[in-house]
Amino acid sequence: MLVGRDSELAIIDGLIGQVRGGAGRALVVEGAPGIGKSALLDHAAERAGSGMRVLRVAGVEGEAEMPYSALHLLLRPVLAGVDALPDPQASALRGAFGMGPPAGVERFLVGLATLALLSEAAAEGPLLCLVDDGHCLDGPSAEALCLAARRLGDEPIGIVLAAREKAWPPGGVLAAAGLSTLPLRGLSLEAADALLTREAPELSGRLRDRVLETAGGNPLALLELPKSVGEHDLLGAGPLPISDRLRDTFRGQIDRLSEAARTLLVVVAAEGTGDLATVMRAADGLGLPVAAMAEAERAGLVVVTVGSVRFRHPLVRAAAYQGALFTDRQAVHQALAEILELADPHRWVWHLALAAFAPDEKIAAALERTADKSVERNGQAAAMRAYERAAQLSEENSARARRLAAAAAAALEAGQFGHAEQLCAAALPLTDEPAVLARLAGARGRLAFDRGNPLTAARVAIDGVAEIAGQEPLEAARLLVDAAYWAGHGVDPRLVGEAVAMLDSLDLPPDHDFQPYIEQVHGYYRIITGQAADAAMFTASRPTLVLEKTWTARSLNVIGHAARALEVSSDMVAEARSAGLLGHLADALFHQAGAQTLLGRYHAAVRTAEPALALAVDIQQKSVAAYLRGLLAWLAALDGDDERCTALASEAIRYADDHGTPPSAADATWALALLDLGHGRYEAAVSRMENRWPFWPCSSAWVRSTADHLEAAARAGERSVAGRLMEELERHAGRILDPCGPAILARCRALLSPADQAEAHFAAALRDGPGDDRPFERARTLLAYGEWLRREHRRADARTRLRAALDIFQRTGARLWAARAHAELRATGDRSVHAAAAPGLAGRLTPQELQVVHLAATGATNRDIGAQLFLSPRTVAQHLHRAFPKLNVTSRRQLAALDLDR
Repeated sequence: MLVGRDSELAIIDGLIGQVRGGAGRALVVEGAPGIGKSALLDHAAERAGSGMRVLRVAGVEGEAEMPYSALHLLLRPVLAGVDALPDPQASALRGAFGMGPPAGVERFLVGLATLALLSEAAAEGPLLCLVDDGHCLDGPSAEALCLAARRLGDEPIGIVLAAREKAWPPGGVLAAAGLSTLPLRGLSLEAADALLTREAPELSGRLRDRVLETAGGNPLALLELPKSVGEHDLLGAGPLPISDRLRDTFRGQIDRLSEAARTLLVVVAAEGTGDLATVMRAADGLGLPVAAMAEAERAGLVVVTVGSVRFRHPLVRAAAYQGALFTDRQAVHQALAEILELADPHRWVWHLALAAFAPDEKIAAALERTADKSVERNGQAAAMRAYERAAQLSEENSARARRLAAAAAAALEAGQFGHAEQLCAAALPLTDEPAVLARLAGARGRLAFDRGNPLTAARVAIDGVAEIAGQEPLEAARLLVDAAYWAGHGVDPRLVGEAVAMLDSLDLPPDHDFQPYIEQVHGYYRIITGQAADAAMFTASRPTLVLEKTWTARSLNVIGHAARALEVSSDMVAEARSAGLLGHLADALFHQAGAQTLLGRYHAAVRTAEPALALAVDIQQKSVAAYLRGLLAWLAALDGDDERCTALASEAIRYADDHGTPPSAADATWALALLDLGHGRYEAAVSRMENRWPFWPCSSAWVRSTADHLEAAARAGERSVAGRLMEELERHAGRILDPCGPAILARCRALLSPADQAEAHFAAALRDGPGDDRPFERARTLLAYGEWLRREHRRADARTRLRAALDIFQRTGARLWAARAHAELRATGDRSVHAAAAPGLAGRLTPQELQVVHLAATGATNRDIGAQLFLSPRTVAQHLHRAFPKLNVTSRRQLAALDLDR
């Protein structure tokens, strides 16, 4: 029975009760060593009883180098269900566990597959996953568990992870954002006294007080200190941290053992996995008697069961291993290596590396190969450590630099930016090889960009190209494409131009396949510098690679060719999903949502952008997340949702300010101004737009936002501001590639023209626009035209235009603008139209219900829908169950006949 943990036990009991009731719950239990985390997990397992299946695993420090090792152990009892998963998820999980080809394993996809596999298992009854020593998990396993835990939804699954405080999740993996945390503190003095009375009733009063003072409420300390130190030792002890104190306590117990038993504990500690057969074979190779294991077990330092041996507490392992002489540890690693060469090549080479006294190229090469395999399985943190150790064992500087550069690249992927910087700095002085220099320049540039320094990133990449342009022109081209993007993100057209000029100077092979990138960069440069560009540079492109599609979709949205942008981005989304390229999916969805927004498909855009933002946050694509927040804020402005628009825009603007990336705040600032404009707060809209970061000249966003700025200024009586903006539009008119550009300029001319000229400009705006392809712009023109006609006392003509505008606004979901059109219509004396149309089908559903229903209408199964939306099949079923009554349908077949875009 646990003493003094009533509130914590109630939380655990409540979680188990909720899981039994069909609700998914996750909890991270954090605390210092010995504070009682494992005891709480034991209680959870006991409370689960026979009616709930329990899966349990403990992190092992020795396996932290092995990607997905802990996840494999946890899921091994339910792996038979992997065949029931969607193909991309099943392939990802098989690859992660070495059960299939490893290439293309996506960390995020493995997390989703973990959730789906647990869901399959939970179909037979509630499931509880217990993870002890979470801080010792390998990074990919911890990441997959975090991702699954955040998406439990309505699954009867509980996940409880125990880890040391400030050590979870382990280095470089996704933060456990959104997971409830239960911090374990020391016991109260009353509870500590009660525990001590129960476990050590023989203590004298003076020693008892000192134990209570030294333990600080730590249960393990309260149990162990009385056993291990005498009164004199305890009273003379200095103020050590409790973990050091406990380690010294365990060290004292170890020192009382025979030399053979002490050495055997080093074998157990070094072996790391707890495999009893491996431990005993290594012990035999070192000449240790079997009785040594019995001695350690009798001392209570290890627990031996059939086939396994484990330390009573992780600190025993630390004390045993760290307290041994360096030469003794090396001998143990050598013994382990000799028996693992055929059984486990990965662990074999690591034991060899730890046994090495001096640089050894053969071991370094073998360790580099195992690092390469870890990269294939997306075990970036493990790969980083292997590359780095291989570099330490390298005999030549060139090999050392190559391995350090690889370690830096892996560290970046693992999110360990500080260490990546150190690795780059260590590698640079060691090499002049172009390929290595290119890799280092790319790593250093990306490091600077991810840290919010895009101009530094571009400068590093451009300077790096100077070192390699002659020998590695294709690598140089790739670096310069990145440099151009980074420089544009940092608002420096001059630096973009420098990258473009260097691209043009490269002596590229005639048969290279990188030309689409280069063409896109040239077009991008012309757009951002306000030069005349040819739309065919973007519309004629037929990209095949994912990155080519990214550039193409982005550029097509920039120039306002939305239909083609939607085609390319939708193809990119489909490819990213089918191939499990989750690292590209959020960006693809952003471009898809941007094209849908241009085309006036606002419900579809929200349906696309919402999961994209959740994905970007999950995989820490902070820049993409900022752009998505800006886009969603703009859509919220159309809906008149002030609170949502402000919240999303504020986050995007804060990111831009913190990272020196003004373009990522442009949509957000425009959204706030558009909200003000829609509400008739014209002075506020002008103020926001005057202080906004302007979009690139001639881009579609620049044309449309400038038109909004001009309208706000005109309606606020700021004629000089409106006139200046009109001059800017006219000056760039010939270089605008957006098909809607002429219509928007004509509307702006109408707003500023005298009465005898305005109508001709309104007519031109309606005639020259792309019509149904860009409904919002057409409706804005109809609204402005109707308002003008009403002021000219031509009410009948005004009603015709205003009704048409109202219909488009209502149909597309621009509710704020629909309300404005309705008010104008009432001002003409028309009372026949309601203020707001009855909500369309899409308006009855939550965003996630809408996503699920939309896919179900295509005939997709729950499993297929879950694979696309990163939900479990059971959660998909729950969304459909809630959506059917709202849509007045009773079966999936009826969904296909519904108009879900209204």
